[in-house]
Amino acid sequence: MMVTIKDVAKAAGVSPATVSLALNNDEKVNRETRKRVQQVAKALNYIPNARAKALVKKATQIIGLVIPEIDNPFFSEMAQAIKDCIKDSDYSIILCGTDNNPEMESKYVNMFMSGLVDGAIFACLTDVNNELIMELARNYIPIVYVDRLSEDEQVIPVIKSDLKDGAYQLTRHLIDLGHKKIAFIGRKDEERYAGYCQGLEEAGYPLVENYVLAPSFTFDHGVEAGKKLLGLTEQPTGIVCFNDEVALGLTQFLIKAGKRVPEEFSVCGIDNTVSRFYNPEITTIDVPKKKMGKTAAELLLKMIDGEEIKDTERYIHFPVQLIKRDSTAPVSFAK
Repeated sequence: MMVTIKDVAKAAGVSPATVSLALNNDEKVNRETRKRVQQVAKALNYIPNARAKALVKKATQIIGLVIPEIDNPFFSEMAQAIKDCIKDSDYSIILCGTDNNPEMESKYVNMFMSGLVDGAIFACLTDVNNELIMELARNYIPIVYVDRLSEDEQVIPVIKSDLKDGAYQLTRHLIDLGHKKIAFIGRKDEERYAGYCQGLEEAGYPLVENYVLAPSFTFDHGVEAGKKLLGLTEQPTGIVCFNDEVALGLTQFLIKAGKRVPEEFSVCGIDNTVSRFYNPEITTIDVPKKKMGKTAAELLLKMIDGEEIKDTERYIHFPVQLIKRDSTAPVSFAK
């Protein structure tokens, strides 16, 4: 078990704050106490974490939140939950939107390395900068990932929802409604795609390459996907979309093109944000974004305070739930 700063403090008979000062040779602690604390830390094989090393600098009392899209309802709801969680602490949030641009994310990482924040939550879809963020976590500040896989959960804990199961549930829902030609709007290197493929495979349905479309993040992407789908010689009857925004863009495009949803096309989204505010309301997967944001904030605050993190806290998995609405219906054999 990893030795924490509290263990050293208890063994030395001083406070955790005194341990931090003593290990950094701060003259606020008298020489005898500094020497005793350092000897205890060495005997316990205490290894200062990134936050402890940073205590020589003045804390900013700021937490960085890095998200791909500030105007995306999924991330705005999560950000609000994080803000609500830390409102009674001494911390504030700096919101950093990357616009799905890895270069922008790397700029934020470099800013964080300069001492801008005391800790950060990364809730981005890309994994391009994982190595750089691992360096940030090992040598500068505590980091927590949300819906993003970590190379080492001992360094960067993960708060995760079961997006693979979400796409699988949607695919099975469409299959149960009689759909055999099911499309997917999303990336192949993402777990939603794996869930979609699993659903098709279990039903014995082939994977049709023309039915897999990307990119897949925004309302406009849904519109573009709709144009491609209507251009196919053999069109699908059911579509699993990357998120609600894509599903909404697709649905609105199909309706404007004179198509009927769900009579001709059954459309599904993922995340349960904008899906209930339009006609027809979109069948979707509810992702507990507020719980995930709150859990990520609580965990990061513990890490910043130097508290011991349990193994069960290093990978926290949230289940998702299918919500059936008006955008899906039994397949129309007249199509």
